[in-house]
Amino acid sequence: MKAIRKQMGVLAAGFCAFLLYAGIVYGGEQQVKKFRLLHDGLSAATAVVWVGVDAGFFKQNGLELNEVFLQDPSKGGVQALLGVDLFLGWGNPLVPLYTMLEGGDLVFLGSHTSREEYRFGLSSEVKSIVGLKGRKIGMSGLGGRSDLIARVVLRRAGINPVSEVEMVSVGFSPARAAALSQNLIQGAPLSPQVASEAERLGVKVIEVSEVPVVTALLITTRSIVKKDEDVFKRFMKAYVEATHYFLTHREESLRIMEKRVSAPTSEVLESMYGSLAAQMAPWPAPNAEAVQAIIDAAAAVEKGAGKLKPENLFDLKFLQELKDSGFIDGLYTKKVKL
Repeated sequence: MKAIRKQMGVLAAGFCAFLLYAGIVYGGEQQVKKFRLLHDGLSAATAVVWVGVDAGFFKQNGLELNEVFLQDPSKGGVQALLGVDLFLGWGNPLVPLYTMLEGGDLVFLGSHTSREEYRFGLSSEVKSIVGLKGRKIGMSGLGGRSDLIARVVLRRAGINPVSEVEMVSVGFSPARAAALSQNLIQGAPLSPQVASEAERLGVKVIEVSEVPVVTALLITTRSIVKKDEDVFKRFMKAYVEATHYFLTHREESLRIMEKRVSAPTSEVLESMYGSLAAQMAPWPAPNAEAVQAIIDAAAAVEKGAGKLKPENLFDLKFLQELKDSGFIDGLYTKKVKL
């Protein structure tokens, strides 16, 4: 755990560093505001930004957007010299929380969430998820998707995933199924494909409701927002408009993605579009269960993380203003399948 904590500390320091160098620059007589955006690869958030740039929503809101791609977390120090206003990304979900615990004034302006259709496997000696208290729970790794899914499922059953179970790194779904069959662990999330095979190995498989998992965060610092709230109001308005466009203009959005993503076939690109669209709601508000799972994972290494509350990690005033004004409802006058 000490090694993990040290690695997280290094990543957190680099992450905080590039945000500390951030600044908002004004240019031109038209008072167009320049906005520097850092992202770390394809996600629902970056897809929205690509649409916002190519379809002109940021420009219409008086923003000149400059994208910076974080190619490698180890190059965070170099990226810090460039200066950014907002980071769209994911990477290791624990890093932002460790940064906050170490004094960084990071804040999330929004997030995207996917709904995972997982099953939950139990060893033969356990009758229900409630019976997992004090047992070993298998996952792929701290902060990984299976870890976060397991923590949501356990909390739903009234079990504290930080103090009332032992989380064990076993591997991916097939490895977790094998470990369950041998009673090396007593519970674990399983992908639907693996769950049916696990039953043939004697594993009891429980159906669970769809589990929310955070897939992308909109991250900045409170000090940067304080410098010019207007620029963030403009950004969030354009972001919401671009989200609506992505969901309601499939073919146009596919063409925009095609310019940015090297997909081997059109079928793959369409599959990517469907996966990203499924993570988008009219406004990117956080899911409390999904965020709590990240806090629980962080608390496994840093006990102070357990004091964090999902609602205190976000500043949703810009999104709330758009919602309260009726702007978002106005965009979705026609029903859209979300």
